[in-house]
Amino acid sequence: MIVRRLFKSAVVLGLAALMAACSTSKPGGGAMSKLFNECTWDRESCMHNGRYDADEREYAEQEAKDLNRQSAARLRRSR
Repeated sequence: MIVRRLFKSAVVLGLAALMAACSTSKPGGGAMSKLFNECTWDRESCMHNGRYDADEREYAEQEAKDLNRQSAARLRRSR
């Protein structure tokens, strides 16, 4: 009887923890999405191979600059 109750409690707590881990205020963010993102495990699968379309190169370079700036700001705040 007690084992069954403990098992049910563990299942409920596990489901609650899973739901909390999957919910996030940021779109596309959260630990679970980073864990299952293919780019996390295989960086080469996310690299662009080939030529850029017109104006795509400028956009990609600007995005890279923005991401680097954000990363530097996060690093400064963490120190």
